[in-house]
Amino acid sequence: MSRAFVKENEDQESYLEWQKLLRDREELLRILEKKKKYLQEDPAAAKIPEKRRKEMIAKFEAEAEEVRGLLEEMLKETRTP
Repeated sequence: MSRAFVKENEDQESYLEWQKLLRDREELLRILEKKKKYLQEDPAAAKIPEKRRKEMIAKFEAEAEEVRGLLEEMLKETRTP
């Protein structure tokens, strides 16, 4: 097997892993935002004590901000298969 073929295969695998990580982080961001929205807007969330709800919202906001930063870093990279 030629080195060029092996290198191309490794590059493609690396790109596929990068794409999967990107999708996973985007999904995590959607989930965190959905949880935050639930705590802020859903009447059922009113059953959660106010202090606890605020702590949870702050936690989800912090995690979402971290994930956004990771996504921005990833998207700055130029990746091609």
